[in-house]
Amino acid sequence: MMTFHSKTLGLLLSGLALTLAGCGGGGGDGGGATSPPQNGTITLSATSTSLPLNPQMILTSPGNPYTASVMISFRNSAGTLTSPSGDATVTTSNPGVAAVSFPDDPETDDINEMTTRWVTFPLTLNNGSNTFFVTAGDTAGTTVVTVSAVDPLTSRTVTSTLTFTVVSGGGTMPANIEMVATPDRVYMENSGGNTNSMIRAAVTDGGGQFVANPSNADNLRFEIVGSDTGAGRLVAGAQSGRSVTTATVNGIANVSFQAGSFQGPVQIRATADRSDNNVSNGIADPLSVTTTVVVSDGKLYTLKVTSPLFASELPGIEINSLPVDGGVTPEPGDNGVVIPPNPDSTLSLRVAVLATDRQGNPVLPGTTLRFGAVDAPVGQFGTPNANRFLIAGNDGNPTEGGNTFVAPTGQFQTAGGGAGPGDALVVFGKAVQGNADLETAVTVSSVNSQTSLTVNPVFNLNNTTGSSVNNGPVLPYLVGRAMEGNVTGSATTNDVGVAVGKLTYTVRSVGNAVALWAQGNGTDTVTGGARLVTDAVTLTYPGVAPASISAFPNPIRGNVPQTVTVCLTDALGIPLRGFPVGFAFQGLQGTGSIDGVASNGLLARTTDADGCVDGNVVTSGLPVSTLSGNSGQIVFTGAGASTTIDIIVQLAALQASPNALAVNCVPYTAPVAIRAIDQGGAPIANVNVAGTCSTGITVAPGSLATGTDGVASFNVTVNAALTGDGQCTFTATGTTRSVIVPVRSATGGWSPPPGGCSAP
Repeated sequence: MMTFHSKTLGLLLSGLALTLAGCGGGGGDGGGATSPPQNGTITLSATSTSLPLNPQMILTSPGNPYTASVMISFRNSAGTLTSPSGDATVTTSNPGVAAVSFPDDPETDDINEMTTRWVTFPLTLNNGSNTFFVTAGDTAGTTVVTVSAVDPLTSRTVTSTLTFTVVSGGGTMPANIEMVATPDRVYMENSGGNTNSMIRAAVTDGGGQFVANPSNADNLRFEIVGSDTGAGRLVAGAQSGRSVTTATVNGIANVSFQAGSFQGPVQIRATADRSDNNVSNGIADPLSVTTTVVVSDGKLYTLKVTSPLFASELPGIEINSLPVDGGVTPEPGDNGVVIPPNPDSTLSLRVAVLATDRQGNPVLPGTTLRFGAVDAPVGQFGTPNANRFLIAGNDGNPTEGGNTFVAPTGQFQTAGGGAGPGDALVVFGKAVQGNADLETAVTVSSVNSQTSLTVNPVFNLNNTTGSSVNNGPVLPYLVGRAMEGNVTGSATTNDVGVAVGKLTYTVRSVGNAVALWAQGNGTDTVTGGARLVTDAVTLTYPGVAPASISAFPNPIRGNVPQTVTVCLTDALGIPLRGFPVGFAFQGLQGTGSIDGVASNGLLARTTDADGCVDGNVVTSGLPVSTLSGNSGQIVFTGAGASTTIDIIVQLAALQASPNALAVNCVPYTAPVAIRAIDQGGAPIANVNVAGTCSTGITVAPGSLATGTDGVASFNVTVNAALTGDGQCTFTATGTTRSVIVPVRSATGGWSPPPGGCSAP
């Protein structure tokens, strides 16, 4: 088929040639041959074809040193300056060296075409001309810019090119080495973990360009720094040892670091020769950089319980359920919580712990960790020790390397009903500097006295510094047992050293105190013997997020003592017991405190067994509330939720003293005290009172705010004889509250007119 097609095409071309020759079109050389039509031309004129390196990738801008402007002129085969058929195409062969762009189109708001780095684009040549831009990149070298267009007379594609050079100007010899180890933490040989790290070095010249590939030589030396013979080895191709050489490829070299028996940081140095980019013939002008790989044994050294976060409520709590028939899809409630169709009244919380070796590497995957939890005995709600572990103290003294625990103020035989064999003793060694090795959870074997226990297994030696240290009775501790919940017995670590367990408890236990720990077996780095590694925390059994908070009454009266009750529940409506409640006054123009704490803080007590707590609110000096406003607010917060109540000061009445005036002489002036009171009869400060009087009577001042005693003092004056009784009205501004003070004169006027007098 292909052979037949080629023959047919050849015949078609021969027939065309004969036809042209026969009619005389196109002329010829007398032998019947025809000449191809002349092509059009594209002329490119650049302001410069040599540009400096643009390491900061400065945007295209005509006139800046990194940008060249290029003028295009297109002529058809007849030599006429004209537009081609369709748009011309502009392309750069190496956009990393230089990109192309064209003037911004004002009709496209989403892009600036001039500052965009293009590889290729179409360009309209109006009347055969236009301009585009070439902008240097951050790579030195050359690029070929090609412009092509179709001649409208011949329909042939016309092409023109310009070569642009981007020069670094920084020389070609090594000027910088960047080195990175991946991973930067490995494990000792025979540990069971990854022992290999890939060391990558990038060598660049003074212009930031990758150095050229060396010719039949190595241009980079890698070596392990230091004299420790167990530090490991480097491998590059067939070379292996503490020092190897290799050649970069496009500026990059890779070698392998393989750990030995040494534990700790291992420093690796890479060196190039700035004089000739060749280390095979010696190094005359060294350029070096180092990186560090941490080598460890992968054995358990420290633990950290990372979840739960010690908040009042936590996401990710599972609402457990009994088996149900299929086909039931629970829907979320108004608060977004999905409750299974057959809940079993228990909750489960994810417990995560991070395990690390002494050099900060994750322990080897598959390391087994154990979990434990105790939640009793604790004080009953409503008692001074509510929700606190009763067999506890801050003066614990474990015997380093032994099995005796002493607490001078301990009450091991009586507190909380007493401790017994099988209980857990939890010691918080990390709470006191220099005792982290004594953090532990051990089992009580016997109660020797009020102040002494025997436990199993033995305590660690507390010999982190190389020798055992005894700091005496200074450590917090508790003794307890599990009554309300349980925790996963054990779990194994993953590749980042995390093990996950589950803490499960009843819904009625939410808010109860619990002590939780994770524990594993490590190795004493001093003696080589066994060592317990523990992290212990205390928290309360959390509820399901989101929590709800309410406070009542709302609003409360200002300027008089009030009691406010605040209640917390979780998303299931379970009371959150033993939780702190915070408060903050806002918009208060006077003073305010709760339980003796001014402005903001915590209520004196945590929530009780019903999830509620009372706060005693005292405010003073608050102004009267407007009809639609308040005199301040209190924001209560707890369990991640908040609620606000208003403080209202209501003006019950204005009282006048005296409540009437009798004028029997002129000129007459008398004081009048106006007192503002609330519904409880308490004085109200900062109430603005305005006074107005009938004809012939004046009051001064015209308005006045009440003082801290709730009183505003005015003077009423009569300067001439009155024709009848009058009055002064005193009104609280912005309210309907007022009081009238009658001003009485002799009936029917004055006869005879009174003489001068002084105010009574």
